[in-house]
Amino acid sequence: MNIFLKIRRKIYKAFHPVLGEIWMLHRVIPEEQHSQIQSNRDLEITPDFLEAKIIEYQRKGYRFVTIDFVREILDSISSFSCAKSQKFVCITFDDGDSDNYEYALPIFRKYQVPFAVYVSTDFIDNRREMWWYPGQHLALNKEQLLQLDQEPLCTIGAHTLSHPKLDELTLEAQREEIEGSKYQLESWLGHPISHFSYPHGAYNDDTIKVVKNLQFSTALMAWGGVVRKGMSLNALPRLIIKQ
Repeated sequence: MNIFLKIRRKIYKAFHPVLGEIWMLHRVIPEEQHSQIQSNRDLEITPDFLEAKIIEYQRKGYRFVTIDFVREILDSISSFSCAKSQKFVCITFDDGDSDNYEYALPIFRKYQVPFAVYVSTDFIDNRREMWWYPGQHLALNKEQLLQLDQEPLCTIGAHTLSHPKLDELTLEAQREEIEGSKYQLESWLGHPISHFSYPHGAYNDDTIKVVKNLQFSTALMAWGGVVRKGMSLNALPRLIIKQ
């Protein structure tokens, strides 16, 4: 690696200390239900694995927080307080699988750990299926969604209507996908939806414009590592958690 690049990275890390981690999860299901398709297996963890991961990070001294807390700390924290602050973990799920309700929720209740579920609304109202699991209807139903929304530990976020790669769409099509999911969720749940995650982690400058215009508090990528001071609330990094 170029010596100047190394120096730049060291300076960046010194002035942008690590605040915590945002985990990206999809499915929590028993081992016997895991897919035979490897790309799908990479999206699946067992309840036991999730529970062990929570215990591991609690023992390390991490604090489990809401996505609203992540926004607040990035808005307010100084470099000095960074050095002294307890690192956080924010757990997030993409897509809106029913197992988030069936298998993950009891674990979060047991340990009083907050979490967020980002929902693609076309899956919920049966307009389309999660095509990467052909022939299976895996999405939350509306009753489960409403119950999750009433759960104090859970935050519901938007994840577009149909889960496209947004950077392949026109500005107008992106607006329809993002705005449509936000307004549909608000209609179902009766309150504002303030958080968003990019399907496939795909976005471009037009996507950011739409997210800003809709006044989302945060928008999450599908990669990027740990959260550091000074990072953009419109492109927050996550860690992919695999078993």
